[in-house]
Amino acid sequence: MKFNVIQLVLTAFLFVHCPDESLAAIARAGFSMPDSLHEVTLNYRGLKNLIILPVTINDTLKVNLILDTGCRNLVLFGERFNKYFDLYLNKKIQFSGLGSGKPVLGNLALNNKVTIDAVIGQKIPVVIIPDQKLFASNQRIDGIIGYDIFIKFEVELNCAQQVITFRPAIEAELSSDYEMIAIRVEDGRPIINSTVFIDNKSISFDLMIDTGSCLGLLLKTTDLSRFRTGIGSGSVLGRGLNGNIEGTSVRADRLILDQLEIKNVSAGIIYSRWHNHASVGMDLISGYSLVLNYCKSYAGFKKA
Repeated sequence: MKFNVIQLVLTAFLFVHCPDESLAAIARAGFSMPDSLHEVTLNYRGLKNLIILPVTINDTLKVNLILDTGCRNLVLFGERFNKYFDLYLNKKIQFSGLGSGKPVLGNLALNNKVTIDAVIGQKIPVVIIPDQKLFASNQRIDGIIGYDIFIKFEVELNCAQQVITFRPAIEAELSSDYEMIAIRVEDGRPIINSTVFIDNKSISFDLMIDTGSCLGLLLKTTDLSRFRTGIGSGSVLGRGLNGNIEGTSVRADRLILDQLEIKNVSAGIIYSRWHNHASVGMDLISGYSLVLNYCKSYAGFKKA
């Protein structure tokens, strides 16, 4: 199904390890900004509330990437990108995201320079998925980027004005305008303790802040009977990297994130054989300004 008729959930779990790199080279890898700058602010393009950043790779290749907290590496979609890189063709990268299909395969390129305005990344791995077609060509979206950025910066998203700000994470302090919420980073993803109230039942979840999802609240459960008995047959809630996401749409009476309470939340429930997790995507986050600081283990929410 096309992107303009279905919600998108990009979350991918992948981390590329580069065994041939020395410890000194690894220390120099990653993103930074010039010492003369305390922050970098730029406008971003939005599509279905997603954050689309203008990015340049190796000084010549200009691409548009979705900022996705669920993505461990920079990923490009389309065979046309193979010609821009020196690929490790004998090493295929396999990874999985949400959806009912099979895991996808990608080609790996190491030691790339990546720039976002004045933010510069050195020795950044890039994964190219040749046959992935998540976006229509006229939407000018080429891939996703995530953990590489969030591990080095405090990132502030002003969703109402479509403005993003990067600050060195270790030096940043959350403004008193924001409601501070404790997070922990697991497998490269920001996780919050949460409680969801549906039909007067309260259920606790580890909840991920997912900027790569167009959905609101998504609940993944091993036991559908924890929710109302007449939950009905499933439908397509969205599309992930591995295909359609099938579940049921409901309304949550309340969602509590640490001390922040959000009422009357649109939610989707999907069955999982293995996991009881939740996530909040951009349909909900877009009503707030959001700050994420992985290094200091906090998120900040401010009503837009």
